[in-house]
Amino acid sequence: MEEKLAKLISILFHPLLIPSYAMLILINTNNHFVLVMPGKSRYIALMIVFLTSFVLPVLFMLILLKIGTIKSLQMESRHERVLPLFFVAIFFYGTYYLLKQGPHFALFNIFMLGATLLVIISLLVNYLTKVSIHMVAQGGLFGAFTGFAISFNQDYTLLIYLFIVIAGLTAFARLKLKAHNEVQVYGGFGLGVLVMLGLFLFI
Repeated sequence: MEEKLAKLISILFHPLLIPSYAMLILINTNNHFVLVMPGKSRYIALMIVFLTSFVLPVLFMLILLKIGTIKSLQMESRHERVLPLFFVAIFFYGTYYLLKQGPHFALFNIFMLGATLLVIISLLVNYLTKVSIHMVAQGGLFGAFTGFAISFNQDYTLLIYLFIVIAGLTAFARLKLKAHNEVQVYGGFGLGVLVMLGLFLFI
């Protein structure tokens, strides 16, 4: 039962879904960055983010699976992760570039720039250890909204508590599935927090 729950949590909070979750949360928050966006453009942007940061990377990974470049979508070995992470970085940067053309997405652009940077750093760290990308993503989400709250004096207390709970559940799932050890899980979360928090505080 716990293993099935762990698998479900890992799917629901898959790293490729985090940009879409972040955009969905952001366009439903009551701050002036969102209020200046035309209503329709918010959801067009969300669809762009979902397509370029989730659908296209997943299709690419299915192609890699089909041709035998990776053995499974879990990519259990460090060697299997190299090519997918490289192309995820390209897709994430593409998301950033597309939204950069619009005048109202500066805040989310910082998030996507940070997400791209985190994928690149994770790719480099991958040569040393199999850091938990799930936890890097959770740390990034937590760090981004914490940095935004501090920099722009926004009250995201409940959201930040929610992100902590989700990060805890995700950590439980990755450890339960024996996908990572504790250092890889907590280190991944710390990496995500530091990079995103730094971007939102200093850019």
